[in-house]
Amino acid sequence: MFSDEKYLEICSEKTLQVDKEGFFLQFAKTVAENVGEKWVKNIFGKLKTDSQRIRIIYKDDEIKDYIIGFLSNVQEIYRKKSPEIALNRFSEAEKCGDSQKALNLYNQAILKSPESDPTLPLALIRRANLLVTLNEFSHALTDTQLALKLKVPNDLKFSVFATMAQCYKALNDETKAQISQNLAENLTNDPKLIEKLRQTMAGEYAPIERVEKVIPPISERHADFSHASSKITLKTSPDVGRYVVSNVDIATGEILVAEPAAVACLNPEKFGTHCQHCFARLLAPVGCPHCSSVAFCSPKCRDDAITTYHKYECKFFDLLLGSGMSVLSLMALRIITQQSLTQTLEIYDKKNTNALYNLCTNESKRQNSDFLQRSLMAAFLLRCLQKSGYFGENGTVVPTQTEHKVGEMLLHYLQILQFNAHEIYETLYSEDHSLKSAKMINIGVAVYPTVALFNHECYPSVTRYFVGKTIVIASIRPLTPNTPISENYGPIFTRIKLAERQRTLLGRYWFNCQCQACLEDWPLLTNESNYVKRLKCPMVKCSNLFPLSPEIEKCPKCQTKILLKELIEKLDWCENQFKIGIDFVKSGKREEAIPVLRQALDTFHRVSAPPNGETHRAQEALRMCLADQGNTFDCLV
Repeated sequence: MFSDEKYLEICSEKTLQVDKEGFFLQFAKTVAENVGEKWVKNIFGKLKTDSQRIRIIYKDDEIKDYIIGFLSNVQEIYRKKSPEIALNRFSEAEKCGDSQKALNLYNQAILKSPESDPTLPLALIRRANLLVTLNEFSHALTDTQLALKLKVPNDLKFSVFATMAQCYKALNDETKAQISQNLAENLTNDPKLIEKLRQTMAGEYAPIERVEKVIPPISERHADFSHASSKITLKTSPDVGRYVVSNVDIATGEILVAEPAAVACLNPEKFGTHCQHCFARLLAPVGCPHCSSVAFCSPKCRDDAITTYHKYECKFFDLLLGSGMSVLSLMALRIITQQSLTQTLEIYDKKNTNALYNLCTNESKRQNSDFLQRSLMAAFLLRCLQKSGYFGENGTVVPTQTEHKVGEMLLHYLQILQFNAHEIYETLYSEDHSLKSAKMINIGVAVYPTVALFNHECYPSVTRYFVGKTIVIASIRPLTPNTPISENYGPIFTRIKLAERQRTLLGRYWFNCQCQACLEDWPLLTNESNYVKRLKCPMVKCSNLFPLSPEIEKCPKCQTKILLKELIEKLDWCENQFKIGIDFVKSGKREEAIPVLRQALDTFHRVSAPPNGETHRAQEALRMCLADQGNTFDCLV
């Protein structure tokens, strides 16, 4: 399958463990060395199912002692709350003259403080007051509500209700504003405080207004794929397996899929900047009641998490991350923890009809050594579930029948996630929000069962962007009926040479790319001087392309008469429209740019064909315009 087996091994191991300092792969390699190649090949390698692979590592005399000994050491390791650190950060915030630095310190105090500690309500109250000065009234209101659920000292209750009144006033809820004001006034006998509050309430407020990103609608939904357009069809072939094609004409810029994540995990390096649950940017985070490893943007996200997956992951987070495991391995665990044991077993019983469970695993191409490593990771994740109480009372290391089923599912998911996960990204802008300053950053990983069915091309027909954790797939060029609809898995012909693309795709995804850009070895965009402008035969049923030449009067293939001047005029018009559209983008007029670029790209693909430098720059501009409708963040230069 692959000439460079070492590179394949490295790529595969990276999907299990990414941190070189982690302990998991060292454990897995020690096990493999101790059981020996013969056992791996002749005993383990003869097994045909994931169920058999999971069971044998607990039962076979050659391996079971290593496994049980290792798993017996699994224990809770997590970042606990720290009243000392919380108080220290609160004290620093109180002395800080910089609003943003003070906010960050209050945030740290809140995340580190136990619910029973007196620092928590104080920090919430002080953060609420600071947020009011920043016109962040919605977040300030949440802080006052959270503080009141705790033990607020009597001498601070006036301040809490006064702040609450201001927030309701700024958010145009006059009734609650008046109620909060009355409660505040009833808590003090100081006429000066009452008068000051009344003056404050009489003022004008200008809360910060944020444009809420909206998931775009799909004109007509597919009968079988509820998050996709009816304009797509799923097909199967012996060569490429399942793939998606168009069943009607599709114009540039059409929304083909808008799918929520079946499972998603935030990248660990983003734990301090993004919500663990919805992936939104954090401004005034709230924490888990037990650990200080994660943060949430709101009480709702916190409650959704701690009543599902986080209650099982919470006290094992540092152990999981310390193992060095990849976010894909963590996501295999999350697939289980985000549902109850009853729901998980229902999926097991109906796995042949579950969209996520039936994604590609490439099981027939997988090496014995890789199966062994994934079986060991599944066992490690299963032990964490056992210790977390997912199965009820904490039993022995050796799984019960029910636990074996979940272990089997974990092994299966570890194979699926290797090939079917999508990185969730956010677009960062500098202060001017310009295209030139835009930078894509990876914030998390998710699985989308419908989008996972789209195959790869190095010249893709769609682009993707994200609204929260929802993926949006839009066409980036026009498609005729029965045309494969392709995504791009990373290697794109405009930026990466053929040999490197092929090596990456074969090593990471285990296939030889046979797309047009690869077969014809299209030059990089930086070598666009090697691009040859070509024209399409105007006959729909003729696929011939020919160069711009004054000698051309008829199509060399079908002999149709060619109106060369008309075709060249259309091509010139396209290139002029590309420039207009890109100028709109550069000047920040993205909404004006989109229809210009869409129409020009549609026309270009009717009269000409890639590769074409102006066309690919226009597609990139359109991609950035669409991404701007998703996750974005304006940061300081």
